[in-house]
Amino acid sequence: MKNSLQTVFLKLSFLLAFCASFTFSYAQGVDTAQASLLLRGDLQNHLISKLGGKLGEIKVSERFTAGNSTIQIASRQIPSRLGTVDQITIKITEAGKTQFFSLTQSSDGKLSELRSGQLVAISGGNPLNCVSQLFGAASSCSACKTKILNCISQNNTFLARVRCLGRNFDGTCISCGVSLVSIVSCLKG
Repeated sequence: MKNSLQTVFLKLSFLLAFCASFTFSYAQGVDTAQASLLLRGDLQNHLISKLGGKLGEIKVSERFTAGNSTIQIASRQIPSRLGTVDQITIKITEAGKTQFFSLTQSSDGKLSELRSGQLVAISGGNPLNCVSQLFGAASSCSACKTKILNCISQNNTFLARVRCLGRNFDGTCISCGVSLVSIVSCLKG
């Protein structure tokens, strides 16, 4: 009886641990409905109708808020005649104004955006220099500047850098008066 009770208890513990881990990973899942809404638009239409793309799996759907600023990020893979690209849309709302960035990133890390009905490669500058110029030499902004520069140096893709920015943009950044739109523009090139 004691052994069978231990066996039942062991199985029950395993089942509870499995359910808890399943629930946790589910809670970390991607909000595909919200991401689909954010990704809709001219870029997605171009990728599908002009380049024969197929809607792939949504990989990222995140929302970050700091003060009165919000950044939403959505990304999905789209296989097309050009190969598989990540379609990335970023929606930034600051001080009541909203700005969108809609880009593609190829597997080699190159960014493109839709301009006048054509997908055009973005020839980017150095994001480290751009961010350094944005913040200037003001010592009161060094904490935020360091966080953003670390996002750039520790991540090798645009999408990873923007996600890092979303996680690290906080009160120290808001007080510097540097906008999220300006920083994302630096990351974009």
